[in-house]
Amino acid sequence: MHRRTLLVGLGVGALSLAGCLGGADDPGASGTTPADTATEDSETATDAAPGTDDGDARTDLPSECPTSQDLGVEWPTELDESTVEPFVEDYEDAYYREVVVEYEPESQLDEYDLAGSVSGSPRAAEDGWILKYSGGGGVYRPTLLGGATPAEAPDGVEPIPIAEVDDERVVDTLEAAAETGEAEFHVDTPGEEVDRYVDRFSSLSSDFYLSGPGDSDTLYFDVDGTTVELSVTATNFHGDYAWEAWYYVDEQVVRRADDDEIDPREGALLECRSGE
Repeated sequence: MHRRTLLVGLGVGALSLAGCLGGADDPGASGTTPADTATEDSETATDAAPGTDDGDARTDLPSECPTSQDLGVEWPTELDESTVEPFVEDYEDAYYREVVVEYEPESQLDEYDLAGSVSGSPRAAEDGWILKYSGGGGVYRPTLLGGATPAEAPDGVEPIPIAEVDDERVVDTLEAAAETGEAEFHVDTPGEEVDRYVDRFSSLSSDFYLSGPGDSDTLYFDVDGTTVELSVTATNFHGDYAWEAWYYVDEQVVRRADDDEIDPREGALLECRSGE
């Protein structure tokens, strides 16, 4: 039997907050390539990023070229206003997960729930486009809460003999509940220890299942003739994230800045390919 339980987040991770920039009309409404977009229009783009001054177009590739983060995000076949936005969204999603957070699930209940999107319209600059991305969400590393109390098992559910439980902490909790009316235990370390207990409960009952943070399930035990209900809940322990990034993308380079005072055209070089 499953019960969805909503718990308050118990932890806070990396938090990066940045201010909002003002907006205006889309500079590329009359064209699909940087060359078709007037400089006067691009200076009034929505969520204009740093580096609005026009300059000479880049003629030489960076010395680091070729280079790649190997994130598996394909460059658009034709780079224009309609393709650069989804490209940057896919790229930043992968970059933030793999490079910034370096996310690796540590238990079967862990969840990565960070996402974002491009703010405003792409702005033509030199041979490419400047875009602003805003993201946020949480990375969940659940712990476990166990609460035990005497209760009748539902029809068709056979209580598990306490002799089949090989964990001292769980045995002590069940025996205390049978004697005093209630008891609880905590698995406070996310990761491998959480997995051990989830697997242990699953081995006692094939019906036991936790889908992720906030979920709960119930087992019934026979403690020397007293039926004890054990409710196990995965907490919403997580870290909160909020961030912004500015991109410059053209046919040959992808650059990223995470500070609104840095011109994205001078940001970190993430991708560079030779011209065809």
